[in-house]
Amino acid sequence: MYFSSHLSAGLLAGALVKNPSLALGLGLISHGALDSIPHHDYGTVRAACLDLGLGLVTLRFFRTSFPNLSLALFWGAFGATVPDLEVVLKHLFPNYKLKGIYPSHNGKIKHPQRSFPCGVLAQFIMAIICLSLTYRILK
Repeated sequence: MYFSSHLSAGLLAGALVKNPSLALGLGLISHGALDSIPHHDYGTVRAACLDLGLGLVTLRFFRTSFPNLSLALFWGAFGATVPDLEVVLKHLFPNYKLKGIYPSHNGKIKHPQRSFPCGVLAQFIMAIICLSLTYRILK
């Protein structure tokens, strides 16, 4: 699942609970839920970098637009995206041998894949729904 997709769900978590600690926990849970939806993963480093940039701009927009909930939004987004750090480490360091810790990365939660474009479209729709709901809740 793309960074921006996970981030969108994490922002929604922060908007729903409005509490940084709860947002972090809900964000972590959302990561597994999203990974269980058939999706497309990055094919290139360039795509990953572009998506990372898009996600960070989105995070900045929501945090500056709603400063009273900035911490809850940040921690929800952090919780939703941080599990993929272990995936990044595996790609950056080919000799990285540690088994995945997060359940959708070690096989305890299924992580189904879909080819392009269907897997990307599913994520795009999910991200738009999450961001729309987040904005509606916060407005």
